[in-house]
Amino acid sequence: MAEVDALLAAAREQYAARLPSKLAAIEELAARGDWDEARRAAHKLRGSAATYGFVAIGDAAATLEQLAIDVTSIDPARFRGALDEALERAREAIERAGAPR
Repeated sequence: MAEVDALLAAAREQYAARLPSKLAAIEELAARGDWDEARRAAHKLRGSAATYGFVAIGDAAATLEQLAIDVTSIDPARFRGALDEALERAREAIERAGAPR
């Protein structure tokens, strides 16, 4: 059992180390206006974060995913504020998870 726990902890740590680059990819896609790919990336982050037990990161990714879906139906100024807020929530959750920056 201890071996399994050690393997799971190592996998979780490796995943956490990749979180900043995953978020950076979503930010880059959003900056380019590639909302389909941003939605897909956020969806993948949402699922994988949940798998590894990073609930707050998954929640932030869910918000990013929904924003990518709703981009054309939200007032641009309101959208930008919501996007910035969701990205900041994700950054904070990643920092709390102990991921390197």
